[in-house]
Amino acid sequence: MHPPRIHPGAFPTIPKPSRPFRVLYRPNPRPFTQNSQLLLVYPTSPRPQLPFLHSPSNTFAPRIVTQNRFQLQLFRLLTTERKTYIKEQAWVAAKYTAYAWTAIALVATMLFGIENERLERKFPSPREWSWVSRWLYRSTRGEELPQTNGSGLVDWAKTGQDYRQLLERLEDTKSDGKGLRPILGVDGDIYMVGVGKSGFDISSKSEPWRRGYYDCLMGAARAAEHLDTWVRDTTRNVAFPPEVVIGPSNPYPKPVPYGAKTAPLEENCEPAFESPEHYYMKILTTHGFSSRQRLEAALAYADWLEFKGLPSSAEDMYDWGLDIAMGALPLGVNNVVDTKTGIINQQATYITPNILLATTALARHHAQNQNLSTALPIFLSILRAQRNLAYSSSKFPISASPDSSDIEASVLSLFVSFARSLLIAPSYPDPPASGDLLATRNPIKICEEAATMAHIGEILFASPTVPSSTLAHLINPSPSTTKAISPRSSGLAWTRDSVALAEQTLLSLFNPTLGASSTAARSSVLPPIALRSQNLSHETTTARRRCTECLLSSMQNWKLMVAQLRQQEAARREAPQSHGSAKQGWFWSGGSVDVGEEGRWDREADMVEAKSREVSRLVREEGWSADEGIRGWGGVSGFA
Repeated sequence: MHPPRIHPGAFPTIPKPSRPFRVLYRPNPRPFTQNSQLLLVYPTSPRPQLPFLHSPSNTFAPRIVTQNRFQLQLFRLLTTERKTYIKEQAWVAAKYTAYAWTAIALVATMLFGIENERLERKFPSPREWSWVSRWLYRSTRGEELPQTNGSGLVDWAKTGQDYRQLLERLEDTKSDGKGLRPILGVDGDIYMVGVGKSGFDISSKSEPWRRGYYDCLMGAARAAEHLDTWVRDTTRNVAFPPEVVIGPSNPYPKPVPYGAKTAPLEENCEPAFESPEHYYMKILTTHGFSSRQRLEAALAYADWLEFKGLPSSAEDMYDWGLDIAMGALPLGVNNVVDTKTGIINQQATYITPNILLATTALARHHAQNQNLSTALPIFLSILRAQRNLAYSSSKFPISASPDSSDIEASVLSLFVSFARSLLIAPSYPDPPASGDLLATRNPIKICEEAATMAHIGEILFASPTVPSSTLAHLINPSPSTTKAISPRSSGLAWTRDSVALAEQTLLSLFNPTLGASSTAARSSVLPPIALRSQNLSHETTTARRRCTECLLSSMQNWKLMVAQLRQQEAARREAPQSHGSAKQGWFWSGGSVDVGEEGRWDREADMVEAKSREVSRLVREEGWSADEGIRGWGGVSGFA
């Protein structure tokens, strides 16, 4: 059944308006899912206008979403407020970073200045050098001392390179070497075969400049000695010892230490440094050095030649050193030393420190090469010359034990001097003695006399035969003794006297009034270390060091001699039939020895132990160790 049909004209129609409808203004709503365009960095919002909790869909996403998503995320994060906050934080971070780096730079500069000031006080540099040369000088000198450079080791490759760079600056006529002239006054350099360029004429330079130049040459020579046979890898500019080089000349190279650079190839290597004779000969051929400086260079070069196993060449250098010492004598002074034998003339009255130094070095050379018959007369002539020296007219600077009332004043003066040293730069040290003036008798020469006595005792104990009768009046310490004494007993007596003289001189350096008292009494009144080491002069420090070295080494020789004689005495007890035969010693061979009464050497060994404890206590008070003294001594005939 169909619904009824309605006719269109059954209802009236609405008339059309004569004008269009007016649309009322309504502000657009701002749902919480929308953001204002004013708060966005990007002009067009990259975020779609979606209702709350609308599921994401890429179908209706605007085209801008398809661009770089990283930029879109950045645009969404960098709002105006956030951008302002980031700028402020970046400025604060940069400001405090600049403050931190400025503080670090200032502290580093301060530490650099303090370190250079410390090195300058320890190794003064000539004031007329440029700042770079002075900095190189004191830093390189500091690198040579393990306790100063902070590493405990000496990098001789770097030290030698620094000395070489410093010498280039000092010898450059456009830098610190203005005024240097060739030796003969002609243009060009003079070359010596196997050595290189000769020295310059530096006589126009000041004494501090010449002294600093001499120290640089000697330092470069020391570095050359340590770098002998070392090679430098030209591809990396690194020095290596020869035993690690890979090549045909070294078929079994040693491995490099852990952490070191790889071993070089032989075809890429060249000598790492010049030979030591290059620098020693430059000193010897330079005009302007003092005779003492040239003599020390000659003796150092001779010692190097002796180390290399060239005794004949070393003897020539010792003779050259003796010629240097004799060439500085005043006019009219002749026949001081016999140039053929090295013996000081008994009638000579003008004995200089250089003469004593050169003849002592020559005698030690003969003793180390087992030429005892040649070395003994030289040592005896040296001892005679030392005992005939006149006492010095000037009082030797010896620090006496301070009273308790002076302790407070000493502490105050020490504080004032320390504060003054921080404000006022120390003056450059005075030049050392040239060694050309007449030698005088002082504590330093007395310590050297004790060392000479120890040398004589060591040679006599090692002598296989009895010395000639012409030397008998000098060999026996007691001239009134008419009984013949064997060389070993005489050598032992000389060693005892050396210990006694060195100990007495060392104690007198602490207090002049202690010379005649007993050892125990003198040791009991020694001043404290802190007060004994105040304001000590260079002469006092040198005398203490030499006496300590001599005392320790003489004690070591005495102990070894008694131990060997004690062993021989025990061997005679076990083998009575070999009572009079000579025994082979540990360090000294041949020669006869007095039998003496039973147990004599056992009692003397106990006496040596007691004396050794006293000496050890005295040395500890002085701040030395036994090993330091023995290393500083070295021995004259290779037995100590």
